[in-house]
Amino acid sequence: MNKLLFILLSVITVSCNHTYFSDTVIYDASQQKHEKVIRLDLSGENLQQLPEDIEQYINLRFINLSNNPKLDLTAAFEQLKNLTNLTVLKLDSNGLEELPSNINHIVLLQNLSLSYNPTLNLDKALKQLSSLTYLTALNLSHNNIVEIPESVSGLVQLKNIRLSDNNINSSLTYSRLAKIDELKFLWLDHNNIKELPVSVGELTQIRELYLGNNSLKNLPKEIENCDKLCVLYLGGNEFKDLPNEILETKLRMLVMYGNQITTIPKSYKKIKPPLSILVLDNNYLNFEQQKIATKYFTGFFLLSMKNQK
Repeated sequence: MNKLLFILLSVITVSCNHTYFSDTVIYDASQQKHEKVIRLDLSGENLQQLPEDIEQYINLRFINLSNNPKLDLTAAFEQLKNLTNLTVLKLDSNGLEELPSNINHIVLLQNLSLSYNPTLNLDKALKQLSSLTYLTALNLSHNNIVEIPESVSGLVQLKNIRLSDNNINSSLTYSRLAKIDELKFLWLDHNNIKELPVSVGELTQIRELYLGNNSLKNLPKEIENCDKLCVLYLGGNEFKDLPNEILETKLRMLVMYGNQITTIPKSYKKIKPPLSILVLDNNYLNFEQQKIATKYFTGFFLLSMKNQK
């Protein structure tokens, strides 16, 4: 995602509950000012146990324990439970098969990353995570997931779920995610999706849907039911036309760079607000079609058509 697009997403949408901390500190046993550290990186240290001084980081909010497959997480969570400000935990690439039962001791955990753990028992893990009543963001990318289990509906406070780089093509996944009333941000990019199931229309609570870098050629009519959808990201797919299915939605931003679009449909001549951002970079619009786009989308906050092929 280019810098401009990132800024625009920040401007027109509600935050994904990200918290911005100071610079991350790489663990150093000689650290003297533990209380000043709020982001700590212990990734890739081949740890079996957490350092003895970990509980001195009394203001710690973020800890990265990724790429430590030998780490005794049960013991680690017993230490971390005393860090009452801890809200963000990364456990990527740890060869996880199960989560320790005491993960719920980190009671204020809001953001958890479990990416690159393809052997994780996902159903059991999601059942465990349902006891974390403050959990709002979950990263399950790169886990070879084919279908999200029913137990995901127990994460009632979840607002943001990242399922990038999996193989999710199951219609049941959408139906199950639809049961999470608070869910606003859904990432399904890089999932080899060839056809979006009609059950996507059940996601009436979703505000931002990321479907980039799949193999989509069209959208089901049922996407019109997603009446809270503000941002639809379809970059890097195989669309040859702008989808008419979005014309009756309340989209503010449609991203379709890197597709195979050659013409601007006449149906877009009277496009309705609030759509005001359209990104069509790296398509196949000739000069005449670009002129038509400029005419149709007069008054847009952003119309981008760079690098047409």
